[in-house]
Order: sequence, then structure tokens, then C-alpha cells
Amino acid sequence: MLISHTANAMRRMLAICDHFAAGFDLKFNNTKSVAMRIGKRYGVQCAPFTLSAGELKCVNELKYLGVHLLAAKCFKTSVNHLKVKFYRVFDCIYSRSKAANSEMITVQLLKAYCLPLLLYASEAILLSKSQLQDLNNCNNRSVYKIFGVTGAEAVKDVRNFIALDDVAVLVERRTVKLIDSNSYGKLFFMLGLTFVVFSECMFVCVCICVYDCC
Repeated sequence: MLISHTANAMRRMLAICDHFAAGFDLKFNNTKSVAMRIGKRYGVQCAPFTLSAGELKCVNELKYLGVHLLAAKCFKTSVNHLKVKFYRVFDCIYSRSKAANSEMITVQLLKAYCLPLLLYASEAILLSKSQLQDLNNCNNRSVYKIFGVTGAEAVKDVRNFIALDDVAVLVERRTVKLIDSNSYGKLFFMLGLTFVVFSECMFVCVCICVYDCC
């Protein structure tokens, strides 16, 4: 991933990549490489970026290390793919575990296989309140389907009974654990994305370069 505050700086960085590839007998795959603009002028088209004698496609959303970044006025991520994965796995688990005639088995499978998908990289990025609520609603719908309860208070009571905390609490817990751990790689990733958050008033161009050996 290449990040710069101006389009001219991004072109210089891409030129360095081309020079590196020529010196080490490599070739960048410009069909898989994309560019994205973040800032107040994110919707304004600029001259295309080139890499390996090809133009990079300008996209509104890209995926980096499993995190979906969006082109917007400031640094923004998407959680829609997390909800899709959550519901896909939960529906599969529920259809097979309901034959056991035990709701707690489904709950344990939910915690073991569905929650990790829902909370992926949540400790490394800043989620908005609406995004946290969207993720929390996934758990609410799962509890409703498992236990057949209706009403917000009833769902809340069931979640307290099965020790299924709100997503905001789980994210905060994971963030504290990350900071207190020795996982420097993940911490570096978190600090890198935080830098982009504090640079939201600047022109930011993000480019992912995937290269293949010649």
C-alpha cells in the first residue's frame, strides 16, 4: 500500500516502484493494482496513475488486509462484508445445530465461529456508532432466531444471561488487549490507519500494488 498527500507524490512513488521492479527483474500486475482518493475532493477525477506502462483503475472501495476502505471526505471503512460473512456462517450453523434441540450449543457455536468474523480488525480501526450498532444488530437478530424472543428488552435480557456483550464492549476489550500485548505487527497496523484518520483534511491517494515475477 502506498499513501501520499498529493497526486504528484504518488506518481513519484510509483516511479520508484517501476525502477525497483526493473532492477530486480520483477513486473507489477497493474490489472490487480488500484488507486483510490480520500479527501474533500475525492469525487474529482485527476490524471490517471501509471504503473508498469499501464493505467491504474480508480475505485471507490478497495480491500487491504481484509479491511474495506472507502473513498470519502475522510478515512472511512465499510462493515457490510462482515455482516454478509456473519449471516452466511450463522445460517449454516443454525440449520445444522437446531437438530441438537439445545439453544446453548448454537450460542457456543455462534461465539466460536461467527463473532470472530464480525469483529475482524475491529481493534485496528475506528468504527462509528452507526457501524457498531449495525454489527450489534447482527447479534440481536441471531438471539431472536435462536430463542424466538421478541422485543428489545427481552433480547437484552437473553444476551445478559448467555454473556453475549454488546459489540462496542467487545471491540473496546479487543483494543485494550491489543495495546497491552506484544503483537507489534498488529499494533503497527493500527497506528498506520490512525495516521490516516488524523490526516483526513489532506489529499490522500491509496494504491495497492500486486506484482508477479517475470
